[in-house]
Amino acid sequence: MKDLEGNDKLIYMDEVGTPDSSRIWDEAQYRQGKVVENSKEGFRQLLLNHFPAPDILLNKNRMPERLALAENNALPVDVLMAVSKTYTDIAEKITGQKIEIGGNPKQEIVDILREEYQLID
Repeated sequence: MKDLEGNDKLIYMDEVGTPDSSRIWDEAQYRQGKVVENSKEGFRQLLLNHFPAPDILLNKNRMPERLALAENNALPVDVLMAVSKTYTDIAEKITGQKIEIGGNPKQEIVDILREEYQLID
C-alpha cells in the first residue's frame, strides 16, 4: 500500500502473528482479482489432516475435547516446521532477506521476550 506521498507502506493488522487467523495475500494475484491466502488455510488443513477426529477442531460445542486434544497431543516436528516455513517464506518476501533459523529457536524467542521486552521473568 502507498501513503499519501506515494511511499510504500507496510500495514500491521490485528492478529498478523497468529497462524490460525492471519490472512496474508499474494499481491500479484490480488491485483488480478484473486485472493490467494498463503497462511491460514495451510495451517488449518495441517491440523485437520493430522488429527483423526477433525470435527473436534471444527465444532465449537466440543471445546472440552478440543482443550484435551491440545493438552495431550504434541504436533510432530515436521508439522511444526511446515507451518514455520509458511511464515518464514512470508517474512523473507516482506523483508527481502533470508531468514536464518538458529540451533535453538525456542530459546532465542524466550530470550528476546525476556531481555528486550521484559515479558518473561
